[in-house]
Amino acid sequence: MIGETLAVLTAVMWAASTVLSAESLKRVDPVRSNAIKTFFSALIMFPVALAAGELSNPLHVNLEALLFVILAAIIGFGCGDTLLYKSILLIGVSRAYTIAYTYPLFTMIIGVLCLKEPFLSRHLVGTILTVLGVILISSENKKSSGGISPKGFSMALATSLSWAVGTVLLALGLRGISVLSANAVRYPILTLFLFLISQPRKKWEIGSKDLFILLASGVLGMVMGGVAFLYSVQLIGASRATPLSASSPVWASLISSIALKERVTARLLLSSIIVVTGIYFLI
Repeated sequence: MIGETLAVLTAVMWAASTVLSAESLKRVDPVRSNAIKTFFSALIMFPVALAAGELSNPLHVNLEALLFVILAAIIGFGCGDTLLYKSILLIGVSRAYTIAYTYPLFTMIIGVLCLKEPFLSRHLVGTILTVLGVILISSENKKSSGGISPKGFSMALATSLSWAVGTVLLALGLRGISVLSANAVRYPILTLFLFLISQPRKKWEIGSKDLFILLASGVLGMVMGGVAFLYSVQLIGASRATPLSASSPVWASLISSIALKERVTARLLLSSIIVVTGIYFLI
């Protein structure tokens, strides 16, 4: 139950991190916000891993596992999130996220086929229910606006595949490198990647309030949530940890209804019931 609990806690922390950074994202470019948040997370994770003795002997690091971790960060967070931003510009946030959050299904399929993770029919039922819950709440405010742009749909689907591939690569890397070492390595590299694609030569105008929000969001989501997720992947595998953590959008809606006084709708309650039911089948 420890792995399942960590996966659910990861979803909650990622949701809280999203709600926390919502105000800042109104003023700061999403790619730059992600780069700054990752930078703060890298600054924190390195001394944490060093204090835990994880980086005391860097010459004995498993290079193959390290490569998997680096590729996972670039493909999952770097390419995946970038594709998501472009998809949002073409088909909107609601539709893009609805398509992108089908990635647990791809993760489960790849995890079973490539990582030889056990497959049970209840896991498939739990994954489908979790994804349906996410789709239900993600599409709550969607307005009908004709057909979906094929390019936008393709980019959102590519986001889903990128996240799934990144998760599976990460699971492979964790077979030869510790959780703390993985985060200490992948966050600095991801920071560099994000800065390179964020048009760094253009002027940056970010206030101290936004910097603090991004710092807090990074600590909660990437440091605490990231460590919890990696431990969960180690304990129960990518095909089970991913759908549990993918319930994050639903938790974000619940947290927003409390913290931001947003109205709790029947659709929100129904989606929560579906997600909880899905979690039951995954445990």
